[in-house]
Amino acid sequence: MDFKMKKVKVGLFVEGKAIVVTDESVYLDLETFAEGVIHKKGLVLGDIESCKEVVKVGDIIRAKINKINNEDQQILLSRIELLREEKVGAVKNLANKNERIDVFVKGASSAGLNLTYNGVDMFMPTSLIDIENINPEDFKGKTITCKVIESDHKRIVASRKVVLEEDLRVSKAEELKEFKVGQVIQGKVSRITKFGAFVSIGFNDGLVHISQISHHRVNNVNDVLKEGDEVEVQIVKIEKNRIGLSMKTLLKTPWQLFSEEYKVGDKITGTIQRKIATGMFIELAKDVVGMLNSKDFSWDPHDNLAGEVEVGDTLELQILSLDPEARRMALSKKHLDYNPWNDVSFKVGEEVSGVVEELQSRGALVKIQNVKAFLPISEIQDDRVSQMSDVLKIGEVVNGVVLEIDKRQWKMKISLKQLVESKSRKEFEEYLKTEEKVQKQTLGDLFADKLKEFK
Repeated sequence: MDFKMKKVKVGLFVEGKAIVVTDESVYLDLETFAEGVIHKKGLVLGDIESCKEVVKVGDIIRAKINKINNEDQQILLSRIELLREEKVGAVKNLANKNERIDVFVKGASSAGLNLTYNGVDMFMPTSLIDIENINPEDFKGKTITCKVIESDHKRIVASRKVVLEEDLRVSKAEELKEFKVGQVIQGKVSRITKFGAFVSIGFNDGLVHISQISHHRVNNVNDVLKEGDEVEVQIVKIEKNRIGLSMKTLLKTPWQLFSEEYKVGDKITGTIQRKIATGMFIELAKDVVGMLNSKDFSWDPHDNLAGEVEVGDTLELQILSLDPEARRMALSKKHLDYNPWNDVSFKVGEEVSGVVEELQSRGALVKIQNVKAFLPISEIQDDRVSQMSDVLKIGEVVNGVVLEIDKRQWKMKISLKQLVESKSRKEFEEYLKTEEKVQKQTLGDLFADKLKEFK
């Protein structure tokens, strides 16, 4: 029978059948010139009491030749390197399995964490430790959960960040199911952009658009908010994984605040914002604008208030109506002023008395009961008047009769000569009546008394 011995050399991996197993060693048949021996320390990576705990006679064992002793006819073997390679291979294979493992942090530096798992060393860069910025030294000596994400012949790379991101996605999804439109919640500003601010509300972030920050116009978000601010927000929209938030829906509008302080009939000062054909827009508070209609400028229809003021001027006004929900307000200037024509009760043809206040080329203005009546030059006397000062003096009291009156237009016209004519006519009529009585008397009527005496 031909028997061919296997060639052996140090560093070679060989297989053999266990022929003797003691507490301290395992003897293998390597089909070569000598038996292979694996001592207890070279059998497993850990500590054992006896080799019999892990090997029995007949087992096929793979090991590495560490030493060949020709004199003792013995080949010393070890499984340690092989077991370490298997263990490293198993850990490296975790990168393909996407499994979570708990590892021990045995060292830390600014570059990252030095980890160990089942006796295998790994590394975790600082960028893969957490979602937020952290100090790697805070993790030294701790056990953390991570995943193997990369492995090559140089090193095994692990990430705790991917685990946190996975957990965060799950938490976000579960939390999102609980959110409802209209819900009010506390949050913290996490990021500011040109178009708004992102607010953390639990595990999720929502966007407060720049138009939803305030009832007043916001040109720059940074003027109102900064990162880290605690804010109260209301959920106004949920679309897929996006949450729309609002701050202004929880705030009273400028009109509501205004209506809490002012009411109809109140006196208030405002600034002219814009003039139009039918009136003026008056700003009374920030983003609160009322309307001053031209008919409410003055009781005097001849008063040209629009021509006397400019945009930016202030006016003292009275609130006529106020509707904060519709954002409408009517204002009046004339209601703060006295209207003397309300007290005028004259009628056409009625005799009046007044004081001459102003002489004009075509007549005079006469103050009667706090209103001004016009006395045309032609209504002073029958004779032609060339110069008003020839017939009237300022401060002179005159009597006349009302020719025309229009209280809405603040117009009244009087006449002096028609009063004189009226009185003359009345005296003449009285005279005629007296003459008529005289003409009707007879001689008997005249001498009736004398006749009685004669008889």
